[in-house]
Amino acid sequence: MGLLQSPILLVGMISAVLSLILTLVNKVIVDQGRMKEIQKKVSSFNKELMRATKANDQAKVAEMNKEKPQVMQMQQEMMKMQMPMFMSMVPFIVVFIFLKKLAVSMDWGVIINLPFNIPLLGINNSFTWLGWYILASLPFTVLFRKILGVR
Repeated sequence: MGLLQSPILLVGMISAVLSLILTLVNKVIVDQGRMKEIQKKVSSFNKELMRATKANDQAKVAEMNKEKPQVMQMQQEMMKMQMPMFMSMVPFIVVFIFLKKLAVSMDWGVIINLPFNIPLLGINNSFTWLGWYILASLPFTVLFRKILGVR
């Protein structure tokens, strides 16, 4: 059986390859150390602000609000660091166009039925190539990011 006759395998392999490529690009483009540092500071600030808000500590909240512009600046820096990642996704659009045309020409329709529903997301158990791509790419992305130490 060729890959074209097995859309589950073909789309799964493509999702793994694209996930790996995006993770590698992310690792090369983004300063992982700086990203980790910013995420840690922003997370710490948000937790502390939440605690002060819940405790109704107005003095602490006011003090932290003075720091807010610095935190927002760090968040902007983090977004700027990730911006090239969005540009690197342009070639992936070509892959999706190819997959869509292939799915139509091969009359794939629903390519996988899971033995369960995903009610929290409002998804039934039937997936076309795009749904299967998204579902398959999630564990690959998590795995590759963990292996390569990408934030």
